[in-house]
Amino acid sequence: MTQQHTVRQIFPPMEAPDDLAAVLADGRTVAPGDAERGPIWRIVVGSLRRRLILTVLAVVVFVVAVLGVGLDGLMPFGLLLAFSTDTDEETAGRSVVLTARNLGLASAMLAALAWFSLSYFDLTTSTLVVIAGAVMALPLALQESAGDASRNSTVAVTKRSVILALWGLVIFVHLYHLRGETFTGLLMVCVVLPLALAASRLWGARRGRIEFGLIRHPLRREMRAHLLQGLNIWLCCALLGSVLAAGGLHFLRFALSFTAGQLNVVLAIFAAGLVLLAALALIPRRRVYIATNVVVALLSGFLILQLGRVSVSPTDPVVLDSPLAGEWFVFNGGRSPVLNGHPSNESNGIDFVRLGANGRTHTGGSDAPLSDYASFGMPVLAPADGRIIGLYDGSPDNHPGTNSDSPNRLVLDIGGDRYVVMAHIKRGSATVQVGDTVQRGQPIAAVGNNGHSDQPHLHIHVVDHPEGKNIPGQRTYVMVFRNVEITRGGAWPWGDSRELRTGDLVRASDS
Repeated sequence: MTQQHTVRQIFPPMEAPDDLAAVLADGRTVAPGDAERGPIWRIVVGSLRRRLILTVLAVVVFVVAVLGVGLDGLMPFGLLLAFSTDTDEETAGRSVVLTARNLGLASAMLAALAWFSLSYFDLTTSTLVVIAGAVMALPLALQESAGDASRNSTVAVTKRSVILALWGLVIFVHLYHLRGETFTGLLMVCVVLPLALAASRLWGARRGRIEFGLIRHPLRREMRAHLLQGLNIWLCCALLGSVLAAGGLHFLRFALSFTAGQLNVVLAIFAAGLVLLAALALIPRRRVYIATNVVVALLSGFLILQLGRVSVSPTDPVVLDSPLAGEWFVFNGGRSPVLNGHPSNESNGIDFVRLGANGRTHTGGSDAPLSDYASFGMPVLAPADGRIIGLYDGSPDNHPGTNSDSPNRLVLDIGGDRYVVMAHIKRGSATVQVGDTVQRGQPIAAVGNNGHSDQPHLHIHVVDHPEGKNIPGQRTYVMVFRNVEITRGGAWPWGDSRELRTGDLVRASDS
């Protein structure tokens, strides 16, 4: 009996499949509930198969993006690449370590991201895709540690979290440079992200990987990292809500011809998504990922800057009268790209559209003719005294839903190196000629639909160059309006009450 006992001590009962799987998984441990799903070697093989499939799909999507889809293809590419890394990072315990190699890779990532951002308009689309793809793929080469220290650490930097962080930054830069894509960005952050995280939390709860200590004991020392993460997310949610309150979605009244009621439904959905996102911060995953938290903090900083810009009075504004009679809706305006989608050479431009009795921009369906649009053919008035120095009204008006390259426009010299540019005027509607002197309130043309315009509206901006085109170093000026009644569309109360923003209703007074 003694000999048998000794032998058993020297050679304890072996669990070969589990031991072998742990070696193959490079330190991967078994999470609660995994044992019921089958032998561990099958789980490992299944994990490897998923990673291979996701990697292949990522490569295919990247090639398609380079060959034709463009930067939009980076959205699925980044996600596929991120989840092609270890599918169970929390149980594997891997974390990026501080080494010379990793510091070099981090420098390369930041340099490539800066190149992508600063050269966005100078490089071809395929080159931009390659650079952005490299930015997101470089983290795959990071060195990791899978020791007990990293496995037991609450705060971690993993390959997946770094890829997701860089993916978010690339998409942000892309949407920022496109301008006019605020809706897409808000949709992703306020609706898609909360739903995806909610599904992730449900999956994590089933496998015992959700931290409930933040709800039970938020001030305990071991919860500090989770509490800081929650504060980071809650600040960002509050700022995103402020963008909605400032009018960030009001352009839908023009883009989709929404009524006020329909817009309120959309706003409610987005607000509910932000509430869900804030609530999910109370039940985070067990590990806090530094990389993704840094991106959230950067987004908050950007939003603070942008909301601050529309909350202070402008310096050196140009004072104008309304270029239109009656009541009009501003669907594109303000000093921030989160409200104003105009390119940099028109950064302070304003777009006006007239709403019909039904509260929409037109009375027909999606195939409504131009005559059904409330704006089409309405008189355009001189917003100031001045002299006509530029006029072109020969381009035909676009069929609704289409665009062209040549907008009809009128340029008015109002003195002091200030030039008012009004665009998308109706073909053949100009009642003035180059060289004519006009007085404020004088009818000079009519609202049309040409150039980059898929439904009738009037665009106006003020520049310091007489041609009114995109010229290096050209300055655009903030416009404030006199003799008008402005009903602020958003709930954001600060800023100059005479400076128009997206969502505002403006009515020219009779005086």
